[in-house]
Order: sequence, then structure tokens, then C-alpha cells
Amino acid sequence: MLIIYGVYHFWPKRVGFRDDYCLGCDKPRRSFAVRTFDVGHFFWIPFLPFGFWKHWKCSECARDPHVHVKTRRPFKWLGFACLIFFSSIFWFPLESNNGAVWILRMAPLAGAAALLIHLLKTPKDPSLMERLAAIPPAADSICPFCSTPLIAGDGSRWSCPACGAVRC
Repeated sequence: MLIIYGVYHFWPKRVGFRDDYCLGCDKPRRSFAVRTFDVGHFFWIPFLPFGFWKHWKCSECARDPHVHVKTRRPFKWLGFACLIFFSSIFWFPLESNNGAVWILRMAPLAGAAALLIHLLKTPKDPSLMERLAAIPPAADSICPFCSTPLIAGDGSRWSCPACGAVRC
């Protein structure tokens, strides 16, 4: 049975911006905070209000900048172990010794060998925290949304008097 569910994001409003590192673009980018009223839906019928939420979006790709888009290294090692396990199952004595059994013996081994070479050759990527530490904080004095000069609030909080956006 097919069940369709999800979340609607009503009344989006840009409320903040910062210099960030987008894992989707794999580059330093500007991120925007968008405040929405989220409502859960079931078969396209809204039924469960979740309230106001803030979502960060990359200015280039419009995705969450801190969501991994590539397969992470521990999952590749897990895949390597699974390929070795599946190959070892077919090396036990079987009644038939035809070509299909040999394909099931050798194909996972070949995949495991290729994956092992890939894992040993590629360097470990720096973590998101290391990448974020290399990016200086935003120092804009003009709002990127409405081109109004920002005013200093309490402490280091700068905000736009026209649209209310905050420099994070």
C-alpha cells in the first residue's frame, strides 16, 4: 500500500543570513534562514500543525547546507564488509558448480577489491567543523535582501530595520 505523507512549509520569510560551508556545493557559500509555518500532511491533506520553524538554505543550490550529499566513509567500509560476507556465502560447497555460482562468487569480490582501492586511495575529508572554522563570520553592513544598512543591536547582533533580517 502506498502512503503519501510529508510537510508543507507555509508563509516563508527570510529572517537571517550567514557565511557558511555548503556540503552540497562543497564550497563556502552564503546561507539564508527561512522561517516557515510547517504543517504535516497525509495524502496531500494538511492535518497536523507543527508551528514556526527556521530552515537554513544555501544561496546557490537552495538545499540545507549541512546535509551530507555524498556517501560517508563509514558506510563505504560497511559496504565493503557486506560484499566480503556475500562473496563468502557462495564459497561454501554447493551441489551445482555452474557459471552462475562462479559469477556470484567473483562479482562481490571484484566489487570489494574496487571499493578497497577507492577507500585506500582517497584521503579522508575534513569534518564540517574544520571547514566552518576556516570561514570568517559575515561582516556585511548592508542587508542582502532589501539593501538597507544594518543597525547594531545588543552585543554583536546586527539586524535590518526594514525587513528584520539578522546577520548571524
